[in-house]
Amino acid sequence: MIGARGRALARLALAAFVPLLLACTDRTLAGPGLTPTVVVGRGGPIVNRNVDILFVIDDSSSMRLSQDNLLRNFPVLMTALENSPGGLPNVHIAVVSTDMGAGDGSIAGCDTTAGKDGIFQYTARGACPATGLDPGATFVSNIGGVRNYTGNLSDTFACIAALGDNGCGFEQAFAAITRALGADGQPAPAENQSFLRPDAYLAIIMISNEDDCSVPAGSPLFDTAASFTLDSPLGPVASFRCNEFGHICDGAAPSRLAPNNDINATRTYSSCQPSDGAGLMMNVAETAARIKALKPDPAQVLVAAITGPPSPYTVHWKTPLLSDEPGPWPEITHSCTASDGSFADPSIRTTAFVNEFGANGLLLPICEDDFAPALHRIADKIIGFTKPCLGGTVAKRPGTSTDDCQVVATTPDGRGDFASNAVAACADTGGAGPCWQLTPGEAGCSGQAVTIVQDAAAPTPAWQSISVQCLVCTPGVPDPARGCP
Repeated sequence: MIGARGRALARLALAAFVPLLLACTDRTLAGPGLTPTVVVGRGGPIVNRNVDILFVIDDSSSMRLSQDNLLRNFPVLMTALENSPGGLPNVHIAVVSTDMGAGDGSIAGCDTTAGKDGIFQYTARGACPATGLDPGATFVSNIGGVRNYTGNLSDTFACIAALGDNGCGFEQAFAAITRALGADGQPAPAENQSFLRPDAYLAIIMISNEDDCSVPAGSPLFDTAASFTLDSPLGPVASFRCNEFGHICDGAAPSRLAPNNDINATRTYSSCQPSDGAGLMMNVAETAARIKALKPDPAQVLVAAITGPPSPYTVHWKTPLLSDEPGPWPEITHSCTASDGSFADPSIRTTAFVNEFGANGLLLPICEDDFAPALHRIADKIIGFTKPCLGGTVAKRPGTSTDDCQVVATTPDGRGDFASNAVAACADTGGAGPCWQLTPGEAGCSGQAVTIVQDAAAPTPAWQSISVQCLVCTPGVPDPARGCP
């Protein structure tokens, strides 16, 4: 048992002040050709099992089938997390809509205000009689088995996530995310308070069949007074505005004018990217930076989008909705269509946003009959957050075949404090738990994973964090006594 100082350090680590703990680790074990390597929970030597998961769901008129697909396969995500080492992480799960309103009230389905304003959606919908959430709860919470809902988590999620298809057709996913999390410079909505935990990983999962069309305050993009015809400054009041002023394709904005005024014409672009300098829409890179700034280490953030592919990018034209309009109106052609008839348009801005998060960004196909594979990939990424992972060759203790690592497990002591205990190597205990061992990496770990074998005669801890420090061979510096090539 580690004493009061150890418990204090454990609490500091749990509060994400992990550099203090790192500074106290013993580095005297390192020798020539050896590097002390701490397995980090993206910011310090702590394996953090807290994960805040935000679902951003498009509830516009064409999303019913895709929403059904999500709700039908959500149990795949939960099952994968529950079957991960250590069981279900300590999760917060919330739902927001992409509906942030648009215009002056003249656009069908779009409020003059901020729509649903990034506020968590937590009421029962459709055939669902009750969410199962505790009174006053606005999001799902399951911390070490202590939960704020009754019944099955997947049923509760399906009840609050069935947003329907009456939302605004100008989808503003980025604006909804930044508003929901208070990343737009203003405090998060009252309903969203206490969702975002300072030490937790953040997983943002977007589901939309159209590209993001988020605008900053004061943008005239949704104007219907001065702009509503083909020859007006912003063109017809339709989704193509999001393309024309949100994308640069082959060096210019995609044209709203049909070649030779031919309604049957099409135009395909080979290279499109966000038009971040236009000013009418939220800057993609700046939005990503705001989300990353929510955490002390940007690697604590995962962003996944189940959406349409960015290509092919083709414009076609259609009969104007206004009878006296002289020319055909532009419309983006779907970049994919599923066998059930659901479809999606090119996701230029959304793709760029996901790519801002590097290896923690996942772009997943929406035109699939089954979202199970996509949700399983997201689960794998989340599991990778919460499972210790080592890169490189771990050195052996001199003259032995035992990996040279020090492992400390921290668990609640039942009295409101934490108990930290050194964990022996399974090589030293003959495999009897509790002990640690290195196993091949999986689910987001390309190196070796640190796995804890529990005591078969004792109950499995409901909550546990692990700090791991190993000596790793320096490439090109052989040390046969340490097993370094």
